[in-house]
Amino acid sequence: MENLLLMGIDTRPMVNSALKLDYKTFSISYFKTVDFKMPYAEKHVLDQESVISCGRFEENYSPNKLLELSKDFLFQNDGENEIDKIVLTTGINSKDFSGKFKKYEKIVRGNRNTEGVENKFKFYKKLKNKFDVPLTFQPSDMYELNEILEQYTNNQFILKPLQGSGGLGIFLLNNESSNKLKQLNEICQNISLENYILQEYVEGINVSTSVLSSHDEEKSLINTKLITEHDLGNNSFEYSGNILPLDKNSFGMFNNNRTNIDHNFDINKLNDEMKNTSEDLMKEFKLIGSNGVDYVMDKEGELKVIEINPRFQGTYELVEKVMDINLLDAHIKACEGELIEIPPIDGYAVKKIIYARKQVKIGNLNIPNVYDIPYQGVKIEKNQPLVTVISSDNNLKTAIDDVKIAEKEVFKNIN
Repeated sequence: MENLLLMGIDTRPMVNSALKLDYKTFSISYFKTVDFKMPYAEKHVLDQESVISCGRFEENYSPNKLLELSKDFLFQNDGENEIDKIVLTTGINSKDFSGKFKKYEKIVRGNRNTEGVENKFKFYKKLKNKFDVPLTFQPSDMYELNEILEQYTNNQFILKPLQGSGGLGIFLLNNESSNKLKQLNEICQNISLENYILQEYVEGINVSTSVLSSHDEEKSLINTKLITEHDLGNNSFEYSGNILPLDKNSFGMFNNNRTNIDHNFDINKLNDEMKNTSEDLMKEFKLIGSNGVDYVMDKEGELKVIEINPRFQGTYELVEKVMDINLLDAHIKACEGELIEIPPIDGYAVKKIIYARKQVKIGNLNIPNVYDIPYQGVKIEKNQPLVTVISSDNNLKTAIDDVKIAEKEVFKNIN
């Protein structure tokens, strides 16, 4: 039996998959939740059982904290490596394995070099002459930023982190010249501009593709409707969930009239374009394993590439539900040169991340369809993720209704 180490912010879904496979499973994560099934051994950064508040993730997390915790699993007194394979999820990548950890990079099953994908300006420069991507700049200072905005007065822009995922830290810039400078000054007082890009804001419908690829072949798994907090009428752009598969029913959900497109348009054509483009992007960046591509379909029906997530996506459990596969197993096999046969899709799956919009104290959240459950009695700070709600059904309306019911129950049990 091989020893498998899973590392990332939240390893719960991957641990569930690993426990169905022939591995001795180790886990290193930022947090452990009530519904976390214990593998052979695990360590985590945030000990919810001994804190009053879970604090703010962005202030407390770093990949180095995960690596330091992994030493007891990786470094053996007899010089032998106890771990045979490492699989990474959100929050850490191969380049974090430096110094004394560098030698373990070779046993990572996943992408080794993701700089050209994760650095969003490098990503833009590589794609701008080959794929349809939003206009993007990397201004060096406020003077250059203002120059660009003055040159492109008919475009609306966002400031977004040069690296990062989940829609965090994105600012939609005001197009009204009288308020623009004031807003920019306020934003730039709280960020380091060198760590941001200026990108054309594309109003439209967010969609994504999950792909499996080996060194020699690429296969799209499924297309999905991606939901952000902005889609739900809020001011932020944080990732909020997905509906899959992408069809006429799911495409029409949470659009808030953001396109002029007749909803009778050819959804099969859109799915084919996403499939083909996503597979081309895997070749372009030589990515392996499970990866995701995010798009926006603009008001004219044009598909624009936004970013690639070179790791497991938020759709992980949804894909497993509707395709009846073990995605961890499929990922490892793909990294080792074998692509599984893509099974048919059966039913719908919906995911919704609930955020705490004020500081809340957790009650009993052992509620059907609720996952990533914090320990009872701890406090979750304002704007931090609270729980994940996941539902699946052959009827999309039923699946969405089940999510809404669970969400109401969650709010009844916090204060």
